[in-house]
Amino acid sequence: MKGKAQKLCHAIDDLFLSHPRKTLVVEPEVQELLPLAQLRREAGRKTAAIGASRQEESWQQLEAALRVR
Repeated sequence: MKGKAQKLCHAIDDLFLSHPRKTLVVEPEVQELLPLAQLRREAGRKTAAIGASRQEESWQQLEAALRVR
């Protein structure tokens, strides 16, 4: 299990490092997880961009939602 965890760790690092290490991911389980991780990373980046561009509006919506509760 330690070997699989290490391979997954390297694969995840490759997603976040600006200059990823060149590693060959051959474990099918890891290969299946990478596209999902990439989608989640992209969704997070888009959400952050929207939040940054509409920060004030986001805070107002949050405050309004909290008042309703």
